[in-house]
Amino acid sequence: MQEFDVTAHNYDFVFKDSFNLFKNDIADFLEVELPGIASYLETEFAEIETNLELLDLNFMLEDGSILHLEEEAEISVSDLIRFASYDLKLYNRYRDRVRTIILCIKGYTDSTAGFNCGSLGYNSTVVDMSKKDGKKKLEELKEKIENNEKINYLDLIFLPLMNSDQKIVDRVKETIKLEEKLEIEQNSKNNLVALTVVLSDKFLSDKDMSEIWRDYKMVKFFKYVEEQGKKEGEKQGEKKLFKKLIKGNFEGCDDKIMELIDQAEISKLEELSERISKIKDLKELEEALKH
Repeated sequence: MQEFDVTAHNYDFVFKDSFNLFKNDIADFLEVELPGIASYLETEFAEIETNLELLDLNFMLEDGSILHLEEEAEISVSDLIRFASYDLKLYNRYRDRVRTIILCIKGYTDSTAGFNCGSLGYNSTVVDMSKKDGKKKLEELKEKIENNEKINYLDLIFLPLMNSDQKIVDRVKETIKLEEKLEIEQNSKNNLVALTVVLSDKFLSDKDMSEIWRDYKMVKFFKYVEEQGKKEGEKQGEKKLFKKLIKGNFEGCDDKIMELIDQAEISKLEELSERISKIKDLKELEEALKH
């Protein structure tokens, strides 16, 4: 058993806190043409959570479509069916186009992966991580960091998943060493380390994880993430209360309003709570939540 658990719940805040990394750098890293990223999506589906099948990363794009980002060692038909079921749930909730990109660690022969079962066809874009030279990228990042040059932080956090003759646990350790050398504020550094670990977690054994915690005193990062996860839990509690307030004051609340509440800052919800009696209808509430 791992000494510490890496949970999606505790790390959700890290993805939100590191949103600008993805917003600014993801298209360059993926080498895929995409609209700009507008926001990070916290998407929960109870039936998926029950089966421990959690969505990896989801973003709302500027054209209203959704980016669903997955990572797999290899891609099977079963994986694609699972991703398709996620995407149908996303589509059912948002009714906008879903773009699924799979980071394939061990390589894939095509740039797309999908299936056709007659009445339903499914297609995803594949980014072959085995074509990214991890050894070369490591040396490039080392040089840039030593010279205090600008880097794409996604190259850093996804570095352990690139092709290399090193074991992935050693790649994670090398990446953390580089992150510790960055001349950035401590919270940002903590986020990078946490992202590196959580994105590699599914490819590491319990022994590997324990080794990382021990060798790099990762307990301080875990505690940081756990603390922030608790704070995030408190925020979610406030958002649930606001949702109840809205449902009590307006009939016909839909998923769009609920999503806007999830994306809103707590300060915005507190301000709206104080003047809820002056808001005439859901349309006015929707506009208030957007601005």
